[in-house]
Amino acid sequence: MLLTQQGTTSRKELAWTRWVLQSARVWDDVAGIVRIIGIHAVDEDHRKFTQYALDLNLIIQALSNRDASFENLHKGNDIFRQLLDYAHIHFQREERIMRSMKSPMLGQHLEQHGMFLGMIEEHYDNFKQGRLQMVSGLKLSILDWWVNHINVVDYKTFVLGKTETMRLVK
Repeated sequence: MLLTQQGTTSRKELAWTRWVLQSARVWDDVAGIVRIIGIHAVDEDHRKFTQYALDLNLIIQALSNRDASFENLHKGNDIFRQLLDYAHIHFQREERIMRSMKSPMLGQHLEQHGMFLGMIEEHYDNFKQGRLQMVSGLKLSILDWWVNHINVVDYKTFVLGKTETMRLVK
């Protein structure tokens, strides 16, 4: 789990974070463990994407509980598409901001975004092939990576690495 890689986090904090991620159903459930970046559009993207991931998990759970209706399959497919589309939109927004601020972390950031998109696409492929057991850990794997990325990489880039140029970005 990525969150365990944060060297300054205590076992208690990690256990709490895991529990929050595992039990979350809506944004408000995880809002307390996600750092605010201070750029409205980026923070709003983080909120929306998190909610898509949580919505997708509800569908996956329904399908895993033998409620494999066509309605749930279509909902799952639609949410996966929304998740992927929104990830692309969000990552493009971050890339534009990082380019405008001439961030030295741009390369690392883009690499991580590519890895994350690959992970989501792999889960989506498993879903389309009916391998629900492969997708059952989706929520935790996506949210774990996502929250860790926001709290560590985005925070270092957009908060600690903030430049005067970037302060003008809304």
